[in-house]
Amino acid sequence: MRKYKTLNQEEVKTLLKEEKTVLLDVRTEDEYWEESVEDSLNIPLHELEERIIELDKEKTYITFCRSGVRSKAAALILLEEGFTKVFNSRDGILTWK
Repeated sequence: MRKYKTLNQEEVKTLLKEEKTVLLDVRTEDEYWEESVEDSLNIPLHELEERIIELDKEKTYITFCRSGVRSKAAALILLEEGFTKVFNSRDGILTWK
């Protein structure tokens, strides 16, 4: 089974400078509208499998949520669906404030 690498906030910021990197926020829509990271894409974890066709397998994805539990699950889903450039943010939205 493929694995993802967990990144700290500085590593996330460095990777986001690359053109094909997407910060994937897997929190609920309500959570996203309360507070979000600029230019992040919101697909709630419970919708990810049905909406996976919206994502480009050529891009790099960094998953994140509030504290890290949902983002780990999202990273595994992406890997299972054949995505190869998948990372998880160790620091959730709480550290982006």
